Formats: sequence, C-alpha cells, structure tokens
Amino acid sequence: MSDFIDRGTGPVVVLLHGAGVDNRLWDPQISSFETTHRVIAPNLPGHGGVAAVDSVEQMADWIERQLAERGVRRYSVVGLSLGGMVALELASRRPDGVTHLVMIESVPRVSDHPVVRLFARVMINLLRLVPPKLLVMLPGRQMGAETAGAADYIKSAIARMTSSNIHSVMRVALAYDGRPHLAHLRMPVTVMIGEKNKATHDWAAEMTKAIKHSKLIVIPKAGHIANRDAADFTNDALRSVLGER
Repeated sequence: MSDFIDRGTGPVVVLLHGAGVDNRLWDPQISSFETTHRVIAPNLPGHGGVAAVDSVEQMADWIERQLAERGVRRYSVVGLSLGGMVALELASRRPDGVTHLVMIESVPRVSDHPVVRLFARVMINLLRLVPPKLLVMLPGRQMGAETAGAADYIKSAIARMTSSNIHSVMRVALAYDGRPHLAHLRMPVTVMIGEKNKATHDWAAEMTKAIKHSKLIVIPKAGHIANRDAADFTNDALRSVLGER
C-alpha cells in the first residue's frame, strides 16, 4: 500500500481520510476522478508508514510539505472526519490556494462539554489496551458503516493499525478546535453528512451558519463512512460542488 497516491492530470483534488483508516478509503473517488483531475490521497501521520505527530496543525504542516515537494500550489481539499479537520486547517492557512473545501462527516470540535471530553479521554486511553484485531469484531454499524462494503473496508483498515497509533490519532482529533477559522473562510465550502449518523448533524448546521459561502448536503442512507456507503451519490455531489457538472 502506498502512503501517497498521486494519479491523473488536471485540477488537483486532495483527499484526506479519517482516523484509524488509510488513503484507500477514497478508492471509489480516486477511480472516478483520476480521469479528469490530478487526485492526491496521502496517508495522514499516524497511519500506514507515516510517523505520528501531536496535533491536527502538525498534520496540516506535513500535508503542506508533501504538496510543496510536488509543486502543488492550488487545489481543492476534501476531508472525512479527522481528515475534514486537517482540510479545515489547510483552508484557513491558504485562502488563495485552496479553491474548494469539502468536509464530509466532520466537525470543527469534538465537544466542549467537560463530561463528554472526560469520557472521551478515558475511552481513548483504553484504546491503548485493545488490540485492533479485537476492535474489528464490532458490528459494522458501530464502526460507522451502513453497508457491507464499507464495513469490510473499515475493518481491514483498522486491522492494519497499531493500538499506539489509534490512540495517538484519536487524541489529536479530540484536542483540535477549528471553530475560530469558520468565519474567515473565503472559498466555497460544502459540508456533507450521512443521513444515518445523527451525531454530526448539529455541528453541520452550526458550521453552515458560521461559514459565509457554504452549503449542506445530506448523503442518503449513509453513515459515518459516507463516501463508501453511497459512493455514486458522493461522487456526483463532489463533481457538482467542484464545478464539473
């Protein structure tokens, strides 16, 4: 498995995966867009062979270095879950370089409620003790997948992770707060949510209120792994918001 997928020619679209999976999350989008775009899908730090870092900001630093090394100055960025946080951080830094921002099943902040954050920290610390091979025994829906194909993918991806890296990337996601960036985004922003995963719906509404040039798209019958639960719908929606249709 390559830690950095770079295929096709044309306008650049950067695809950033969620915590605990890898860049193959985007296989349905890569195969669809590589005929019309240059598609870049890196493994985020803490995944695959890429060393872990301590923050979403450092993840964005790493992505910026990889893109600069390849001469990429202008691009659209699409992120799912943790990848959406990194995408938000990138867009906030490069208002003239990022042409479109798409956040799928992502939030700018996990929670501000002290009890929720305490519980989340406890659960994340427990992940150090749970081998990934045990995590994949959970039902697909508890892992965010509504379809068998999405469940098969996420289980195979988590099985390739280590307990240490899962703990690291979840801790990074919990610490991030991208809310100060929302009101300052200049590019068109699309927030996409899976119909079945109600946990992200309130945040999605709040984000679209805070961002001037934004819209909300609900992906029918999809859960957290929305781009795989409803690949065709997601691909059509992405082509529309990126100006292809």
